[in-house]
Amino acid sequence: MKAVHLTIYATVLSGLLGCAQQPTPEIAPPEPKPTAAVAPEPLPARPFTSDTLYALLSAELAGSRGRLDVSLANYLQQANQTQDPQVAERAYMIARYMGVDEAILTSSTLWADAAPDNQDAQAAAILAQIDAGHLLEALERTRGAHTRDNGALLQSIAANAATATDTQREVLLEQYEQLLAEQPNNVPLLIGTGLLHQQQGDLDGALTIAKRARELAPDNVPALILSSGLLHQRGDNAAALKLVNDQLKLAPNNTRLRLQYARLLTFEHLDQAQQQFQQLVDANPRDPELLMALALVAEERGDTDTAAASYRDLLDIDQQADGAHFYLGKLAEQNDEPELAIEHYRQVQVGEDFSRAAARVLSIYLQLDQPASAESFYQQLRHDLPEQHERLALLYSQSLLEAGEDELAIAVLGRALQEAPNSGSLLYARSMLHERLGRIDLAEADLRNILEYDPNNAPALNALGYILADQTERYAEAYDYIKRALEQQPNDPATIDSMGWVQYKLGNLEQAQQYLEQAMELYPDDEIAAHLGEVLWVSGQREAALNIWRSGLELEPQSRYILRTLQRLKIDADTPI
Repeated sequence: MKAVHLTIYATVLSGLLGCAQQPTPEIAPPEPKPTAAVAPEPLPARPFTSDTLYALLSAELAGSRGRLDVSLANYLQQANQTQDPQVAERAYMIARYMGVDEAILTSSTLWADAAPDNQDAQAAAILAQIDAGHLLEALERTRGAHTRDNGALLQSIAANAATATDTQREVLLEQYEQLLAEQPNNVPLLIGTGLLHQQQGDLDGALTIAKRARELAPDNVPALILSSGLLHQRGDNAAALKLVNDQLKLAPNNTRLRLQYARLLTFEHLDQAQQQFQQLVDANPRDPELLMALALVAEERGDTDTAAASYRDLLDIDQQADGAHFYLGKLAEQNDEPELAIEHYRQVQVGEDFSRAAARVLSIYLQLDQPASAESFYQQLRHDLPEQHERLALLYSQSLLEAGEDELAIAVLGRALQEAPNSGSLLYARSMLHERLGRIDLAEADLRNILEYDPNNAPALNALGYILADQTERYAEAYDYIKRALEQQPNDPATIDSMGWVQYKLGNLEQAQQYLEQAMELYPDDEIAAHLGEVLWVSGQREAALNIWRSGLELEPQSRYILRTLQRLKIDADTPI
């Protein structure tokens, strides 16, 4: 199993289950009450003006007719004008029901200001400020408010600082340190301060604070999660696992502890991690996050039966459907069931997996020798998603290219360019196809079209320079384009490779070798290896050239770049490479 898979995998799980290093407290804002459309509440008994009363009645009437946008607008306006806590609360409940973040923040703040002793109002405002990233304001309100969840709110503010800037976090940390000096035994405050130290990279300081929290409250789950996460970050995953497992033995039914244990296991013991996630799913069979985690672990382990069952369970509860359909489509392909694969892929909606799913549908149709079905599917996507016609054209042309239909791929891009003649992505893709087919004049024309309206387009500058260096003798012109591209992206290995290649064409072998060695170090690639090997060979460094070509062939055993280079240099077929 490759380490990169585990790294990506652990990242996915941290998003699903809550980062091990940042124990996010469970805080529930006041539940949104039914809107006026469901069960209108009586208006608060207040000596309102006739204008206010009319606006509130209009809001209720609009809500009863399903016009929640109008209802919310009226309530927000009147909450601001009257500063009445019940009106503000009503605005907040409607905003929560609709999921309008800005209105949630505004209404909750109005409600909290109008009802300073209302714990629900204060908690709602603090949570809204946290969600909006107003962490210092949230902390200030937490210090002055008294809610049932003050400790959890302090932890939540600190946990959300992970996405703040270092400067913002430093200011927040100063505030937490001041509070901690006043309340040294406040466990939630200790946890929040530990989180901030961790986010600032002070793992030792964070661990010391977390240990203090655990000494004061040995059974505190957030403190234990923070400690175990810090141990893992310091490279001691065994100690992190032992810490959680020891506590889990004392509290085997604690879901958060088992989640943390399962997550830590994913880094080194996927089989055991799957057992833990299976146990969690057995106890919570309709929890979509747990089902997805189990599916991902099982998929990584190659346990297709468990993965497929988990994805089907997600479909049964209508959760994470896109990821489920995509995996089940892949599984159907592996089982040589192309029609079933298409059925699953076509149900993936626009989102993270959409492009890959659509590409697979197109590819399967072409593999089945059903070009009409592929074209029909493409046209349906264009009809349903007109704003994505460029992206869809690129997907379709790539599928055609992979199927060996180069001319059809060019035709698809050409039709798309009729609608978007200045599309850099479409022009670039078509230029690469023209270059692949040896139509250098057409490839050059497309790249020059890009540069006409975007003269500093680095990829186009690099591509044009490389084509001129590789396919023509216009080396000085090629150098100018590549130089301009390299000035904009000095660390791009493809552009560095181009500069090395044009230096070679100009006869500057020493400079060519330097650039190509740099490119190869940044991004080991068979094409770069072909170029570097040729420069070394021509320079008389024959053994070094053979070694570089060998390394390139290890990356791509049938590298057309290296094979063409060997043929062009007339290197004996018996030469051991």
